[in-house]
Amino acid sequence: VIEKTTTVNGRGGGMGACNSRLNKELGFEIEPVAAQYRWNRTCGNRNNERLVTQWFKNSGPAMDWLLDKADEYGASYTLYAGYSRSQILPEEPDFHTFQAGDFAMPEEAGYFVPTGLLYQSCLDQGVEFLFEHTAEQLVQDSSGRVTGAVVKDADGAYKQFNASKGVVLATGDIAGDQEMREAYFEPLFVNMRSDYMPQGANTGDGHKMGMWAGGVMQDGPLPNALHPQGGTMFHGPFMFVNKNGQRYFNEANWVQAKSIQTLKQPDQVGFSIFDRNFGENNKDSLNYGGGMFWDTMSRSVTQEFDPAEIEATVEAEVEKGNTAWKADTLEELAEKIGVNKENFLAEVERYNEMCEAGEDTDFEKEAVFLYPIKEPPFYATKIEAVILVCVGGLKINTDLQVLKEDGTPIEGLYATGNTSGDLYAVDYPINMPGNSNGRCLTWGYMLGDILAKN
Repeated sequence: VIEKTTTVNGRGGGMGACNSRLNKELGFEIEPVAAQYRWNRTCGNRNNERLVTQWFKNSGPAMDWLLDKADEYGASYTLYAGYSRSQILPEEPDFHTFQAGDFAMPEEAGYFVPTGLLYQSCLDQGVEFLFEHTAEQLVQDSSGRVTGAVVKDADGAYKQFNASKGVVLATGDIAGDQEMREAYFEPLFVNMRSDYMPQGANTGDGHKMGMWAGGVMQDGPLPNALHPQGGTMFHGPFMFVNKNGQRYFNEANWVQAKSIQTLKQPDQVGFSIFDRNFGENNKDSLNYGGGMFWDTMSRSVTQEFDPAEIEATVEAEVEKGNTAWKADTLEELAEKIGVNKENFLAEVERYNEMCEAGEDTDFEKEAVFLYPIKEPPFYATKIEAVILVCVGGLKINTDLQVLKEDGTPIEGLYATGNTSGDLYAVDYPINMPGNSNGRCLTWGYMLGDILAKN
């Protein structure tokens, strides 16, 4: 394994899969036909549906393999809830997290436990990791087959590594390369903040090497996984306003919509506004919808939602003073968050009237999500969008081989994770939460089998 950073890296808090044995044990099975339909529709039907079908068929077995590996190494795991099965907001409870284990992963590597679990397993099987080694160019024979890679080590010396079966490009996404952002992102996303770790590591190295070897990128602009976590980790389905004090969309929505709509506002900032009843109101809303940043994202499917958790989360943010605010009057709250006070007060008054009438005539938010803002203290949490990862990459076939312009594969060259493309397009489908990490697991699991047979 050639790795340009100083250690193995952990990214994300969990991963998605369709119907692992844990789903089945807990009685939270996914309807794959409907889920796959929603996935493709989110992608504007511009993705490769063969790859999507392949993911849905293989992600459960891949997760079962990882769960078995966790059992073998003594790691605990949970299927997290936090997602409603609303017909309008059909986010599914399939977010697998891993909590414990005594692994060889260095402390600086990150917090994503499966990384340490898999690293330890690799070490036990004799896999050699060369850290601070950067692959810079692929080696091809006269037929165009990829036979190895040229690598620069920590001292700047070049080495050639020859492949017995093939080279797998697993270098992450392109969000750390501004030139590639400008070439492949839609304009709204080009300069947005990135929260992906380690910062600056994912610079599209695999994408570039693949293209230099004759591969092609999927059609652009490339899709991105966005989260509205740049401010606070809780927003709920409550009224959002921008810096002008104006409401700007239906807030009972998924994270991509919250992120994109907020990016379009002045200074790309929004605020979620609610009153003292927000904990119980939020619990009530989960009967009808839900999703990330709508609840705490911290409970297993066997646990009941506890309003005290998000109340504590918000109060802790209020104490910090720069991402959440609390006030005895709406006038004071407007001053604290720096919005246009006149517009804000008028917007809250109008919103409360619509709550009483049971109809959102501005954005048609369902009446079940209309909670008035009347009882002090009043709260605001800050909303800012960040890019987690660009999930677009090199075109591949169902054997995960990198494809040329004419659709034929480059022999000996494979791509996985966010270096590979066409599983997504246009947007990132969150109805299967954590599926970007789930793709890394599933494609990696499949590649082991593909290369073993090869």
